[in-house]
Amino acid sequence: MKNLLLISGMLLIHSCMLLAQENVKINKDEFKIDDTGFDSAWKHVKKGDSFYSDGGVWYTDALSEYTQAYIYNNSNAELNYKLGVSCLFSDRREQAADFFLKAYSIKSDVSGDILMLIGRALQYSGMYQAAMDTLKSYLVLNNKKTPEDVALANKYIDECNAALLISADTMMVEIENLGSSVNSAADEYAEVPSINGKMLYYASRKALTPKASNYHEDTKLDENIFKTVDEGGQWSNSILAGEKITSKYCETPLFLDESGNLLYIYAGYEGGGDIEVSELKKGEWDTPEPVKFGINSKATETSFCISPSGEEIAFVSDRGKDGLGGKDIYFIRKINNKKWTKPVNAGSSINTQYNEESVRYSGSGDTLWFSSAGHNSMGGFDIFYSVKNNLDVWSPAVNAGYPINTSWDELFYVPSPVDDSLSYFVSNRRGGFGGLDIYSIRILPPPVIVPEPLAVATPDTIVIRDTVVVIKEQVPEVQPETPKVPEFYIIGRITDAETGEPLLARIELIDLTTDAIVSVSASSDADGTYRIKLPERKAYMIDLRAQGFLSDMRRINVTDYTSKDYITMNIALNKVKVGKKIILNNIFFELGKAVLTAQSYDELDRLILILKDNSEMKIEISGHTDSSGSQAINARLSTERAKAVVDYLTRNGIDASRLTYKGYGSSQPVADNSTKEGRARNRRVEFKILEL
Repeated sequence: MKNLLLISGMLLIHSCMLLAQENVKINKDEFKIDDTGFDSAWKHVKKGDSFYSDGGVWYTDALSEYTQAYIYNNSNAELNYKLGVSCLFSDRREQAADFFLKAYSIKSDVSGDILMLIGRALQYSGMYQAAMDTLKSYLVLNNKKTPEDVALANKYIDECNAALLISADTMMVEIENLGSSVNSAADEYAEVPSINGKMLYYASRKALTPKASNYHEDTKLDENIFKTVDEGGQWSNSILAGEKITSKYCETPLFLDESGNLLYIYAGYEGGGDIEVSELKKGEWDTPEPVKFGINSKATETSFCISPSGEEIAFVSDRGKDGLGGKDIYFIRKINNKKWTKPVNAGSSINTQYNEESVRYSGSGDTLWFSSAGHNSMGGFDIFYSVKNNLDVWSPAVNAGYPINTSWDELFYVPSPVDDSLSYFVSNRRGGFGGLDIYSIRILPPPVIVPEPLAVATPDTIVIRDTVVVIKEQVPEVQPETPKVPEFYIIGRITDAETGEPLLARIELIDLTTDAIVSVSASSDADGTYRIKLPERKAYMIDLRAQGFLSDMRRINVTDYTSKDYITMNIALNKVKVGKKIILNNIFFELGKAVLTAQSYDELDRLILILKDNSEMKIEISGHTDSSGSQAINARLSTERAKAVVDYLTRNGIDASRLTYKGYGSSQPVADNSTKEGRARNRRVEFKILEL
């Protein structure tokens, strides 16, 4: 029988390292708040409980059911607790803290582990100091704790300390998601570049056909090997890498030899998961065969690479008694053309009691890149490196730094074979397309300080005189060099408009002349900062999206900025919640009328996108005036202007049933009407979220 062991499933399960949460009971009488809708909501609770009790991969289904029950009653402590747990064990970790904090505010003793879980969730949100304070409160709390609970809490505290230290020294790198032609809502990982860097092999769990149904026990599809081609700086739409390396089971690319003709893969259906190799024959990858290096065993082997010299192989295995704990990195070394040494554990400078994964040599072979859930990880798997000294000894592991590493999982670091400044890695950080995504890392050059040009003295004129002529020295004309176009960046910080807390937001840069997405990146989940390099100075649209917040779009014409090589754009996003009011800036009417001008359309089009992103949202459009003029006229004018906005929205595809409007005249000022500036602020249009 096939084993069907999936790399991505193992990675995310092992990286969670969370205590066994409590199965708190949702009391039926306490949950019921009204007869209307109760029966349906309670069915969702019971169905959610059945998934919740199964645990593991079924938390995603539990989350779906509990979310339906939450619509009926969002103030039940136990339901909020279970929603938080379900988020923490699924792809929604960034949402867990809100549910846990709400559960704790309603009932501080909802569970014995609530403070532990709040701390863990805050860690995923990048709020490291708050996470440490909460975890320390958990440790001093007089309640029942197992030694494992205490050890985990202390590990999380160590991770937060590491995160604060590491993130204080931000690396000058540009991180970009490879985009929708490569990444999807499924997991993408284990990227392997071709020798010339023009092709990328990788594993994905996306559907091969619209009706694909061969789901595994984690409710996802199997792993298959895809390839994509670099087409002038853009990755092409990916396709399957080959028929003979595609099955209904699990294949993942691991390493391509220097000839480009041997592709080593992880086969999750042989042994406990083994390393196999496929040969390129007549342009097609042949059926994989087990490698003959003596590394496969009854245990699981999940990663593999050959050193540039060909004299050493590094691989990952969980072979029990020979390891330090979990999955470890092992080496074998070449004896002659036919023989290799037996596997040797890489030792405690590289391996830990936790899991190590995704090992890879640098181009020179003197550096080993890998991921680990141990050492001074910021949380989950972090990327580390070790350097071999002159005595052939690997140095203690070094954290690759922030923003490459975060409190989420970072794995499969692979240097480009042709560009020393470029590498690739995988992460499930917020702002991606879903699950694990593949990213590129570009090391940015240090800031260039251009010295003031030195004054050049005019050459002395040499005059030779005789009775006939005067000859002057000819100074050759110097042809000016063609100036290089300087690089230009947009930098800034994304925050929560209410709290000022940093946000991890997905950022798309859109070329307004073609409507094409130029790049996809994300702000840091630790401090909200971002940095985008622009291909050229022209007009762009910046589209920002963060989970649980209203999307935002900003238009910018970079040709207006000529004196600097960057501009700063700090943006605060508004949280999606019922009752929230947002002022619509840049809404203009003809003087004294309720007729929208063309300058208003960009802002209203942004609101249309928000409504389309949140298909269940209902809003009220409200008009407001300053205190000039009579109250009756102001009330009528503000109502007519609010209606004009609603009319624009309905003309552009928004269902009228989702919209209401009201004019408040001058009854709700936001500034002092005695000043010109205050009156201008009071003349505004807002929208308020009524339902979600």
